[in-house]
Order: sequence, then structure tokens, then C-alpha cells
Amino acid sequence: LGQAWPWGDKKPCYRASLPERMTAMAFSADASLCFGGAASGSIYAWQMGTGCLLRCWPAHFREVTQLLVSPDGSFLISASADANVHVYNLADIFIDQSPKPFHSWSGHSLSVTSLALLPGSGMQQVVASASLDRSVRLWDIGTGQPILSRSLAGPVNSISVGPTGSEILCACKNGELRLVSANSRESEGDGLLIGHTGSVSSCALNVDGSQAASCSEADRVRIWDMRTRQCIAQAHTSRNVQVNSVQIVQRWVEPQPLPAFQPFQRLLTKPEEVRPIPLGVSGRLESLKQALEPRASSQTFLDRMVWAQVSGAGALEGASQELELRRAAAEAGQARWAATAAELYGALVEAGLDEQASAVMPPPAPRAPGPATA
Repeated sequence: LGQAWPWGDKKPCYRASLPERMTAMAFSADASLCFGGAASGSIYAWQMGTGCLLRCWPAHFREVTQLLVSPDGSFLISASADANVHVYNLADIFIDQSPKPFHSWSGHSLSVTSLALLPGSGMQQVVASASLDRSVRLWDIGTGQPILSRSLAGPVNSISVGPTGSEILCACKNGELRLVSANSRESEGDGLLIGHTGSVSSCALNVDGSQAASCSEADRVRIWDMRTRQCIAQAHTSRNVQVNSVQIVQRWVEPQPLPAFQPFQRLLTKPEEVRPIPLGVSGRLESLKQALEPRASSQTFLDRMVWAQVSGAGALEGASQELELRRAAAEAGQARWAATAAELYGALVEAGLDEQASAVMPPPAPRAPGPATA
């Protein structure tokens, strides 16, 4: 039985009957798809808005320990107790009846317990895997080749990657909470967070990597300051409750609408027969990202800057020509008004209407006598 609770509620808002015992679950970024990994090694894919079972295939020989969907929605990554890690192209899952992974990694010798993705997109992504064989390995999705392998003092239960991808926080079975470098095979730059007294079950880093949370079988949940590597708080005070997993999530200031949900079906439905449904998205932030995405590339930005400069230069040239014509017209108008004013003033003086001007100005020259008349 699968259940989901909204923030602040004590009763679940969603209940779903599952076809078998699920050991791992993951959702796509827009919450439209749900993937479930079963104890039998099979992986299920449901559409949340209709509850339709779109795919079910035997992915592993033993139970699935973790499922991970890449943030860009390109890949589904699965880990299992059979010591294998599979990478599926998300689009291929709904094309093939029995999807085949385009990468399969079998470098671990014991059960793979945890997966994490280093920052990246598309084929430029790196997968980190942890195992009970006391190792943490890095794999390149683009080439399918192993990048790095680190050996620790104890089996690793959980890992979490920081925002830069340069450090990996490891929760170990021997009670260690260790911060290891993702760029070096040596342990000189590793950091140890001391405080737990028993096996550390899970760990998680926050968005900026400044704090972390961890839980242990023997004691409570602890909050860590990653700069000083000291425990700054204990979030769970009850000794009668065992916490097996922790995760740090972003909570929106404004409540977001819950995604559409229908009870999960157990019979397969062809993807082309599924009716369209509205997607649940994360609100204004997601809308802003979608609006800015077409203008986000550096080449587009440079092209827009060049065209703006060209169009701006043409506009300035046209404006200067227009100003020159206006200036010439204004000077011609002023000259005409000055000539008209001088003629009018001269007429006033001749008529004797301006006595002061008449005293200052010389008298007009006498007119020549006209011809005598008989």
C-alpha cells in the first residue's frame, strides 16, 4: 500500500494499492509519472493523473534498492541488491515492451545501496553509486565509463551530493558520516563528522551545501554545519522512534496545488491509449524557467546584443538626420520672422508712432521732386 501526506496533515491524502512489495519509488520532475522498484527486481511505471500502468519489466535479479529520475527528465537510473546499476533512456521505456538499459554498470561486488547525480544535464551527467562493498564509484553517462572509485572504512548506506558536485557525503554502517572528494582518489582531503553512536542510515545535504541532516539506528536525527563540521541541532528527541531515512526538500511559501492522482491500475495500458491530462507543475517559478529557457543560451544572448547594437546605430543615424532638418527649418523660420519684424518697425518709425526711435534714428532722406505739370 502506497500513501502520501500533504504538509501539516496527519492523514494521508492519497492511497494506492500496489501489485507487490515496493522497495524504491521515484517521480518525474512534473509529478506526471511514478516509477516503482519491487522486491522481485521488476520496475513499474504509472501515470499519476490516470493511474494507468504504462510499463512493467524485469530489470534486476534481486530487489531494487533505489530509483532516480534525472532532473531534466532524460534518464531513469536503477540500483539493485544484485550489485548492478542500470541507466534507461526515459523515452525508450514507453517505446519498447521490454526496455533495455543503454548502460549497465557492474563494478560493485555487493548490494548497491544508494545513488546520486552530480550537477549536469543531458549526456554531461555523472552518477555516483554506493555499496555495501565499502566503495563509492562515479560513472559517466555520456561514455558509460567509470571515472573514480573510493574505498571507505565501512559499508555505505547512503550518499548525498553537494551543489558543486565536488564533495559527496557518505553515511556508513560503522557509524561514520564522512565527506569525501569527488575529484581525488586520496583520502587526505576527506572530512569526518563525529556524533553518531551507531550505524548511520541516511544523510542529505541542503541546496547550498551549508547544512546536512543524518539519522542513525542508535540515536536521533542530527543537523550539521558543513563549514565547521559540527552538530548544531538534534531534530528528533524521542528514543522510541527509529528514523531510517532523511531528506531535505524545498517548501514553497505559497502552497502549491497537489498533482492529479488516480488509484494505480494493475493491468498494462498502451501509452497511445492514455488520455491527455493537465500536468501539475511547481507554480510561478516553473513558468518563469520555461519562459526564460528559449533566451537562456549564451549564443542567443550575443545575437540579440549584436542586433540591438545594429538597430540602435541605424535609429541614431535616422534621428540625427531628422534633427538636422528640423534645425534648418527653425533657422529659416527665425530669419523670416526677423525680416518681417524689421519691416514693421521701420513702418512705425516712418509714421511717427515711435517718438523715441524717431529721435535716435536719422530723418529719412527727402524724396526727389516729381515732374512739373502744366
